[in-house]
Amino acid sequence: MPSNQKLEQLCRQISYELNILESLNQRKQDYFKILSDIRQQRYTEILLICGRLTRVPKLNARGEYILKPEHVQVGLNYNVISQEITDTKLIIRELRRKENNILKILKKRADKYD
Repeated sequence: MPSNQKLEQLCRQISYELNILESLNQRKQDYFKILSDIRQQRYTEILLICGRLTRVPKLNARGEYILKPEHVQVGLNYNVISQEITDTKLIIRELRRKENNILKILKKRADKYD
């Protein structure tokens, strides 16, 4: 249990960043699920073009052909998601390091009184 204000604040920040990381990982899973659906041609329709049945990509709400996951769901750019995951992990590591330092200091102070 946190026993001082800085440690409590760090715990809240870590919890917040972990929630962000969880949502980013969910977005990454969504990206691969939609990418799989696109590759399996679930976002195509069959049209009669020049007397031949042809598969063509469906249009999204913006009128764009669905060729990438970001055409299905806004914000599903793999490079952006990956960078955000990396950044969030770095933030969490730094917060954990600070938490560890505070815990070491508190332990040393507690050992003085034993």
